[in-house]
Amino acid sequence: MASGPISKNARREGAKVLTSRWGGVISMKSVFENGKLRHVAYCQKTGNTARKPKDLM
Repeated sequence: MASGPISKNARREGAKVLTSRWGGVISMKSVFENGKLRHVAYCQKTGNTARKPKDLM
């Protein structure tokens, strides 16, 4: 896990590499649906998505 809190912008830019419980890299994606911009965490190995990166760890 990451040490200390990481801001949403830092996660979006890729300042730190976060790994999921399946061993894949977690990246943040911006998704525009229903007229709203949402940020979702995405595991590159399995394709799982979650609201927060912590949910994939």
